Amino acid sequence: MNKYIVLNIVLFSFLNIHQIQGQQELNFNHYMLNSQLFNPAFVGLEENLTISSISNLQWLGFEGNPTTNSILLEAKLKNNLGIGMELISDKIGPTNTNFIAVNASYHLKLNNNSHGLSLGIKLSGNDHNISLNSTSFDDITDPNVRTKDSYFITNIGFGLRYYTDKLYLSFSIPYFFEPKTINKKRHYYLSGGFKKELNDKLLINPNFLIKKASNTPTSIDVSTMLFYEDLFWFGINYGASDKGFISPNDSGGNLSFITGFKLIPALSIGYSFTSQIVNWTGSSNARSHEIYIKFSASNKSVESSDKSLLENKDNGDPN
Repeated sequence: MNKYIVLNIVLFSFLNIHQIQGQQELNFNHYMLNSQLFNPAFVGLEENLTISSISNLQWLGFEGNPTTNSILLEAKLKNNLGIGMELISDKIGPTNTNFIAVNASYHLKLNNNSHGLSLGIKLSGNDHNISLNSTSFDDITDPNVRTKDSYFITNIGFGLRYYTDKLYLSFSIPYFFEPKTINKKRHYYLSGGFKKELNDKLLINPNFLIKKASNTPTSIDVSTMLFYEDLFWFGINYGASDKGFISPNDSGGNLSFITGFKLIPALSIGYSFTSQIVNWTGSSNARSHEIYIKFSASNKSVESSDKSLLENKDNGDPN
């Protein structure tokens, strides 16, 4: 069996797993740390510039395995405004997608100062490439050897976020248009969470993320994070489709273990490991590793935001 056939088997299996989970867009275990990925209303929550990165490696050992790398920038502006940027590279087999987005938000305080409403808008561009000429073929006369398609797709999205001192709830459509050239479907995101101090050192922060697209099952992620002051955190995330949420062995699900710590006042590092929960034979190889890095531009920002690393400055969302 040549490499091309093996690669197609891997891709087919991978795509079917994601269809079962009801998702077509990128999936990160650290979604609760970088919510601007799916909702632009979350940018501008910290006092100064922050730079973060998430790298996701799946199915290590397979040629053409899925890999995703991202760099996220975020800053708070005057007049309750926030701005952010996303740079993402996503590769799986012969498919390579480079993505850029600019996010802007406005944070409005309601009658009660502890309650607020954030509005966000996302402008994005997607450079989508499919190239089979980099794949090994037994027959070099196969016309697919020279197959190469490239598309640049622009899009727009929006998001809302309501928050209090203890909880938050958000809704977003990060990509409103459905370009037929890459068969992209519109996704709807609903997320929320709350925080509770167990004592003067420990804080618990449960979160959830629900994703829905047309003609696919609803994807549900539920996580719980525990923090020890601003120095260390760990938690778990469980994800599955609505049809398999109770019985993931039959329909497919995943379990992630997440941990991290503050290396220096301005730098935090996190790691997560994900394993599939399913009876399929190939699930033993469907594991992923994810590395999260966050840098705050100044000590002032660190002092004002470290304790809310996963609280998002009184909005209940860890970012």
